[in-house]
Amino acid sequence: MISTGMAVVKTSQILIEAIREMPGVFAIVDKDLAIISQSKEWDSALLLAFTGTSGESGKIRLKFDLAFEKAVMGEHAYFVEDLPHKQTRYKYKFRRIDENPCLILIQQVLLTRPKDYRKELLLQETNKVADIGFWEFNILTGKIFWSEVTRKIHEVPEDFVPNLETGVSFYKEGEDRERISEAVQKGMQTGESWEGDYTIITHTGKERHVNARGKAEFEDGKCVRLVGTFQDITERVNRSLKLKSSEEQFRLAFDNSPIGFLILGVEEFQILRTNEAFQKLIKYDDEQLKTKKLTDFFTSKDFNRYAAKFQNLIEAKIPKIEGEYFFQDSFGEILTCSLFASVIYDANNRAKELIVQIQDVTELKKKREEVDRFVEVTTDQNTRLINFAHIVSHNLRSHTSNISMLLNFLKAEEDEGEREIQLDMLNQASDMLNETIDHLNEVVSVDIDVKDKEELDLHSYVNNTERSLRGLIVNANFKVYNHVPEGFKVYAVPAYIESILLNLFTNAIKYRDCNRKSWLQISAESKQGYSILSVSDNGSGIDLDRYGDRVFGLYKTFHKHSDARGLGLYMTQSQIQVMGGSIDVKSKVGEGTTFIIKLHEKD
Repeated sequence: MISTGMAVVKTSQILIEAIREMPGVFAIVDKDLAIISQSKEWDSALLLAFTGTSGESGKIRLKFDLAFEKAVMGEHAYFVEDLPHKQTRYKYKFRRIDENPCLILIQQVLLTRPKDYRKELLLQETNKVADIGFWEFNILTGKIFWSEVTRKIHEVPEDFVPNLETGVSFYKEGEDRERISEAVQKGMQTGESWEGDYTIITHTGKERHVNARGKAEFEDGKCVRLVGTFQDITERVNRSLKLKSSEEQFRLAFDNSPIGFLILGVEEFQILRTNEAFQKLIKYDDEQLKTKKLTDFFTSKDFNRYAAKFQNLIEAKIPKIEGEYFFQDSFGEILTCSLFASVIYDANNRAKELIVQIQDVTELKKKREEVDRFVEVTTDQNTRLINFAHIVSHNLRSHTSNISMLLNFLKAEEDEGEREIQLDMLNQASDMLNETIDHLNEVVSVDIDVKDKEELDLHSYVNNTERSLRGLIVNANFKVYNHVPEGFKVYAVPAYIESILLNLFTNAIKYRDCNRKSWLQISAESKQGYSILSVSDNGSGIDLDRYGDRVFGLYKTFHKHSDARGLGLYMTQSQIQVMGGSIDVKSKVGEGTTFIIKLHEKD
């Protein structure tokens, strides 16, 4: 209050009267926001903006209410507001000038004029994009200013008022807080600027990584202000930590892998790095390998082919390289290696390095070849056993049927001359049976294969087959025509050629047309390195349109004969193919069948 002799006048009353003539933007309001007094420059529309509830007015209302409530409680308060449409920034100050009744003085202060506002706005927007905040500490007034981004990084509420002590307290306790404190103190004393990466704990308790920069400003040798920037680098640090972790995991896997690894340059495939497994494989130490290129280990005959593949990989013509390759170690020993190679790209998607995985599979390949040989031998043995079973069940049955037929003839014959002829035929059949049994031993012999082929007199084999089946031939009133030239040779396994002829003869007899005189004829010729056998009959014939894909199938039958098993022609084809030959068939129902057999002549 001010004493005027006769009366005591409140300061607030004097201010109410004086404010009307004061330059600047002022207003005095009561706690209900009724205007008690205002300066000439006060815009009455301001209170409407402050008390609005929608859009931008609603945001201003929140700031206004907070500052106004503080002023009612006796605190000095303020808030800053941008007016983009006017390209200006204002600061609104609130101060209680009387408690009873409650009167609040509101002052509007212009902070930024249009030209400066545009520059500052551009700087702010740039910093927002880069997520860089700025700050300022006025040492003379003790006040600190934090930009919007700085406040956002710290996750502080809008009414938070920072000071130097609270600003430092955000830094993680320990090394980070000590470093920033020392940097600020040193800057204030010496003028040295500072910059570093730190960890802070935000207002909400989150840990963030930041880059903090600052410098001190001096007047008359005295530090009056600190300014700086503040950038959230959490994402960058996390990426870096993740990358570092991945690199460490890769390094451990690379160094400790039992499989050989190496990293190559893309220019000349120079070796940049190898692991111990590769060094042991190639029998060079790490220092020796640093002067080598991968191409140094290619065998000379494979060099161009291997190098071309790696060049195609670098040029992205192929996505990877994998397969078995030959390498030579420091002693010149040739190794069979399984290789896998791919490209490591840089940030611009250019080939930076090659990573190559190499494993010695020399012994594995030997084992694999042994297994293949074992499978081949086993398959061959199984084939021989199948042939054995076939000859036992099919060929011996033909002989026994023939002998049985001859015995029946012998029993019924009374003429001594005919009995002598039939006994001779029976002896021949017995000899052929013994020969077939001998051939069975060959078939199951472990050593038999295509190398056991011999030059055989085909004309004689045809005659022998006819004699061995004499009883069946006579009983069927069947005729055989041997048109094979005398002395004509075929290169074949004896047991197989006998079995093939026996099958074709018995099939012709079995499937003859009983309504006409049946016959079989066999001929042979030599042509273009092959012995070509033609076996024809005038039997029932085969419907090739219907059964063409079943003729040589195992257990496939296409006649209603009770004795048909679907085994004979399958085994005939199998035996011919084992000897490197082929068999084809031509047939017409009701007319007969011709089998064409091609066997290689002797080299």
